[in-house]
Amino acid sequence: MNTKNIALLTLCLAGGFALYKFNAKKAEPAHANNDTIIVGTNAEFPPFTFINEDNEIVGFDIDIAKEVIKRMGKTIEIKDRSFDMLIPEAQNGSIQIIAAGMTATPERAQQIIFTQPYLKGDPLVIITLKKNLISTISDLTNHEVIVNEGYTSDTYMSGQPGVIIKRLPSPAESFLDLQTEKSFAYVSAFNAAKPFIDKIGQDQFNIFTIDGTNENTAMAISKQYPELLPIIQPILDAMEVDGTIALLKKKWGI
Repeated sequence: MNTKNIALLTLCLAGGFALYKFNAKKAEPAHANNDTIIVGTNAEFPPFTFINEDNEIVGFDIDIAKEVIKRMGKTIEIKDRSFDMLIPEAQNGSIQIIAAGMTATPERAQQIIFTQPYLKGDPLVIITLKKNLISTISDLTNHEVIVNEGYTSDTYMSGQPGVIIKRLPSPAESFLDLQTEKSFAYVSAFNAAKPFIDKIGQDQFNIFTIDGTNENTAMAISKQYPELLPIIQPILDAMEVDGTIALLKKKWGI
């Protein structure tokens, strides 16, 4: 091979290697030491996360995430996704944090990392129309009962024998389904149902608290970014001590 051909081959190999490095770098997700933290949510669950009249994603969990990221000295980018897509996107690294009223479970903890809960003691309630009185969970046997897919109520009610489960994506759709008598009852965490009960009128419903249930809310972190946990947890602890979380609970009626 002559000198000219060797030089041309070297140039092609160098160019190909540079292109490979560029594409490999481009394919990587954003890392935690960048200026922006990507937060995934499902904006269908007021007061935790929802879209307001100005088309902004707001809510208790969003305020928590914004304050945490502010104290980290970074900026926030919010991605609105269906609830069932949040964990898969965290697993592939396209979102770094989940702020969506999510409860830690042993199954989820195998897929993502949870902080300590910043909201505790939110019981599950059974909501029926006023004319449909119940006094025990067994009164739901052979009835169609709405749950929101993927949430604690879904897991809990799926273990109840004789109940016909109907999964809907949001509280808004669930209350519409209940009011039009397409289903007998709706089971939800109380704080997720409260904005709709307040808006429609509590006198329209019977509300039965399920003893021994307790939905806790925590922030979830992608396992691709484990270094975020020892940064975020102390910030959440400080927000608890300095009263920030208490103020946000009051702001959102929790």
